[in-house]
Amino acid sequence: MKTQLLISGLLLMATLGKAQELINRTLVKFNVSGAVFQNYTAQYERILTKNSSITFTAGTSQNAPLPFKQALLDRFSDNADAVRAINTTLFTKYVGTFEYRFYLAGHAPTGWYIAPFVRYINMTINQDYTYTDLKGVLHRPNLKAQFNAGGAGILLGYQWMLGKRIGIDLWLLGPFYGTNVKADFVGYDPLWQSLTTEDIQNIKRDITSTKLPGYTATDRINLPVIEALLEGPYYGVRALGLALSYRF
Repeated sequence: MKTQLLISGLLLMATLGKAQELINRTLVKFNVSGAVFQNYTAQYERILTKNSSITFTAGTSQNAPLPFKQALLDRFSDNADAVRAINTTLFTKYVGTFEYRFYLAGHAPTGWYIAPFVRYINMTINQDYTYTDLKGVLHRPNLKAQFNAGGAGILLGYQWMLGKRIGIDLWLLGPFYGTNVKADFVGYDPLWQSLTTEDIQNIKRDITSTKLPGYTATDRINLPVIEALLEGPYYGVRALGLALSYRF
């Protein structure tokens, strides 16, 4: 009888443990590292099997400065126009990402995982495009651009559970590549009448000499409108994201 009770107890514990594993399939997360750059990101993860899950991530930045702004200021400290442009650049973006995770050790949601993903972004950028004409007049037209883009990539990460409920999700490296971006920066220069033909040629050269890997810049100046078209692929890297998770 004691043996039968022991076996029945073990079976009951195993059954309850299995049921608990099947029930607690959902995790919600907040990216604490992104908040440092005013990028607020939440993630929902649903465990499908012991090897896999799906996640949906939504993020936003509202009137945020350039990431690594101080590093850019240090690099261009000898260029007053560049410093003003960096200091005045603000962006607002909305990002949605869907991924399928494969947990290598088969202990979802813990351990190393590889996650193919797709993402969509909507971004608005504001910047004062400053330049000094040949008469010494400082011009500060505010340029604004808005664009949408999509891309796909693959993410390597690792997730720990610190207990039954609390965990840490580390997004290590996730390069992605996507659709073509056309960011059309348009603004009005209230001091345009002071510009000479040579000033206009200097502005055009300044715009077209913009160097971003894979991108081309085209001037579309039609005074008093200052316009610059930036075209290239949507690409980047999801890297070193640290999220706190709650499992239920």
